[in-house]
Amino acid sequence: MKDLFRRIIGKIKRTLKLDYRKYKGIILPPLGMRLMGDKFLDDQFYLDSSLREGDKFANRLKVNKDTVLLEIGCSSGRSVIGLIEKVGRIKRYVGVDANILNVNWCNKYIASKHDFCEFHYIDLWHILFNPNGSLRLDDNFRLDFEAGTFDILYLQSVLPNSVDWEIRIFAREYFRLLKPGGTLFLTDFIEENVPDMTENPEGYVMKCTYPRQIVRFEKNYFLKMFTDAGFVVDCYEQGTEVDTQSAVYFKKPF
Repeated sequence: MKDLFRRIIGKIKRTLKLDYRKYKGIILPPLGMRLMGDKFLDDQFYLDSSLREGDKFANRLKVNKDTVLLEIGCSSGRSVIGLIEKVGRIKRYVGVDANILNVNWCNKYIASKHDFCEFHYIDLWHILFNPNGSLRLDDNFRLDFEAGTFDILYLQSVLPNSVDWEIRIFAREYFRLLKPGGTLFLTDFIEENVPDMTENPEGYVMKCTYPRQIVRFEKNYFLKMFTDAGFVVDCYEQGTEVDTQSAVYFKKPF
């Protein structure tokens, strides 16, 4: 009995030391790297959410073996796990994130097994999350990629803490990075019949406990920031994403 007890304790200790979780044969990030809310701590919920992203890549964005895709804010790989499961190999997937731990984990457990994937750390300035970031947001802001490199830019829950002047800078850069005819997919807190921009609106979605936890936009005001940068609105879906964020599909004209 003592030997059995020691083996059980040893297995628990070894499991706690792992920096990943294996569920249904799929490597998932550890619980401490799932920062999208408590429901994502459940392996089945996390995997289901990844597979929904994969379905979106396959069916809505028509990602295929020839696609070159940039995910901005790749976090700990939730979207690309779904991409791999639902689409498989593509021409090139690039993930960038401002959290070095996310990037290191994704390189260790995803890029090492899928050579079309690569992950890069960007020390991007943000007044809340990275006030000492070296990559500043101004008229000279550029990501380290050539113009017209990507077929698709993908931003899942990346912009909800950004205000309008920041989003205008991002929109211009996203337009530069896309190929003509390319697609920009993003989510944000967007509503009709509300003020143009509200930081931490009361009684909306969740109780906000820190600055810029939510920045909500009026629909037309938000879309105009991107059409001013040259984009065309391809599709708008109200409240269909995480935490009732809305989804927008933009196109870069030929």
